Amino acid sequence: MDNEITIIILLIGEASGVFAGFCPSWFTVSSPFFHEQESKEGNIKRIRWGEAAASVIVIGTGAAVAYRSKSPLMFWAALGICAVFVGGYEYMIAHPAKESNGNNPGLAKARIPGIGAV
Repeated sequence: MDNEITIIILLIGEASGVFAGFCPSWFTVSSPFFHEQESKEGNIKRIRWGEAAASVIVIGTGAAVAYRSKSPLMFWAALGICAVFVGGYEYMIAHPAKESNGNNPGLAKARIPGIGAV
C-alpha cells in the first residue's frame, strides 16, 4: 500500500503539470478579465479542448501504471483526479469571481488600526 500511496501522489503532481500545460489556472478562468473579453466563448471552447487533452494524457498514464502494477487503483485515481480538475474548471467558468458586496460575512473586510478596511 505504501507504493500505491507514493504513486498516487506522483500521479497527482503529474496531472497538475499536464492540466497547467493545456489550460490557464482556475484563478484566471474565474477572473473578471476572462469573463469580460469579447473572445470568451472561444476561450471556453479552447479550455474544454485542454480539459480533454489533459484528461487523455492523465488517464493514459493512470492506465499504464495500473497495467504495470497489476492494480486498477491507479486507473481509478487518474479518473478521480481528472474529475476534480475538469469539475474545477467548469465551476470557475460558471461562477466568475466578484467583489464582495458586504452581504457575505465569510468575506467581511478586516479592519487594521491606522489603515482601515482591507
